[in-house]
Amino acid sequence: MIDRKALRHLLVSKRRKIDPTEFGWPKRTGPGRRSPGISQAQLAQALYVSERTYAALERGDAESVKAEFLDSVARVLRMKPPERTALYVYAVGYEPPTPMDPEAGMGIPDVWHQAVNRVTGQPCYVNDVAWNILVANGDFFTMFPREVGTPPVSPPRLPEQNLIRWMLLREEAREHMMVNWEKQWAGPVAGQLRTAVAAHPDNKDLQQLDKDVNEDPVAGPIYRNPNLTYVHPDGDTRLMRHAGYRGTPGSTDFRDQCCDQHAPSQLGYVTMCSAQPHGSPGTRVLFLVFEPIR
Repeated sequence: MIDRKALRHLLVSKRRKIDPTEFGWPKRTGPGRRSPGISQAQLAQALYVSERTYAALERGDAESVKAEFLDSVARVLRMKPPERTALYVYAVGYEPPTPMDPEAGMGIPDVWHQAVNRVTGQPCYVNDVAWNILVANGDFFTMFPREVGTPPVSPPRLPEQNLIRWMLLREEAREHMMVNWEKQWAGPVAGQLRTAVAAHPDNKDLQQLDKDVNEDPVAGPIYRNPNLTYVHPDGDTRLMRHAGYRGTPGSTDFRDQCCDQHAPSQLGYVTMCSAQPHGSPGTRVLFLVFEPIR
């Protein structure tokens, strides 16, 4: 729903903060009352559109407003990301499909590292747009299979920094941790990768993942399936083994070995709770809620 009043207020207030001389127009002088900032005509000229086209947007009467036009308006008026989001919502009724900063989704503020590391009792991590792990808590590190007789590594480290690479290409994920990998895990994960590659075609990590998964003899045929459609795992529940699960004192949780190679682990269901830091669009925070099979 278009909010004409809010849209006009936003655009007029931003126009009034722009000095016309910054665009090469002379400073206005002479008698008569002058509004501050640049006029609709001057802004239209900076946008390479007619004054009528821009005026229709400011009134909320524009038809079929394109994202490229709104992004040009936001850029010329030097809008910050929250203002750009408001521009979209007021003008077309939805948030921008892509972030304003091309580097968005590649990192998170330091406070998120503190927040994740203070989560205890269940695995938690944050990944970037290419599924590189940016930060993970101690419970997440303990989930992965450990070979028999191998002591925990200090400081703990991940078997693979990129989670999708690990889930789709590593044998220990496909054959041991991700139970029923081909039917429950491979399709949704491959679908996530395909969606991410389409959304971020210039991301080098995603380009390399796309190539490596496509060429893999096991994951490749699944990845190339044209019927894959998947975006995020929020709320999904899948079967897996948790190497670090210890249960509660006095519990009867059953730990066994998936194979002779790996130490005992707990079979159970993991439910993924996914969210996104608003300041880093494209990144994901995931809490992994594990329920053992007794």
